[in-house]
Amino acid sequence: MLSIISSLITPVIIVLTVLMLFVILKNYTSLKDHYHTISHALNGVEVKKEVDPFGNVTEYGRRTAADIDTIHSYENKYNESRSAFETISQLIPIFPLMGILGTVAGIMGQTTAKDSYAIVGSLNIALYSTFWGLIASIGLKLLITLLNGRIINAVDNMLESYDTTIRTRGILNRIKEEQ
Repeated sequence: MLSIISSLITPVIIVLTVLMLFVILKNYTSLKDHYHTISHALNGVEVKKEVDPFGNVTEYGRRTAADIDTIHSYENKYNESRSAFETISQLIPIFPLMGILGTVAGIMGQTTAKDSYAIVGSLNIALYSTFWGLIASIGLKLLITLLNGRIINAVDNMLESYDTTIRTRGILNRIKEEQ
């Protein structure tokens, strides 16, 4: 049983790493879409002009900043993707733990072996699982931090600035009403 765990843990780590890579990239595209949606909703969209062959100018894309309810609905959708980001971040430390499990299982499986070459061979297989667990964890953590972390910081800053602006407007409106 222990030798099966030791020999299968490395392929499991590799397959789960590839799956996590796809999940991280999917979450990245989702967060990037939310970033653009919220940015356009807060700042409005620039006017774009097209000139046809007859010299007629067509303007499109004119839109002012969205209302508070729309911003809050975009923020709720963003928070769902951010929650997925947090879940993914919490799963990454599982990889080195799986590697250590493979190492321990491999070493425990050889405690009764009398041949020193068999012990060294099984130790080599066992340590591969720890190696791949660490590589997966480090790589995925770097990827998720560099990709998703930057977008999350940008969206959080935009939303915080928006909330500050709304609170300031509310305070100024109350001061005007009191005067």
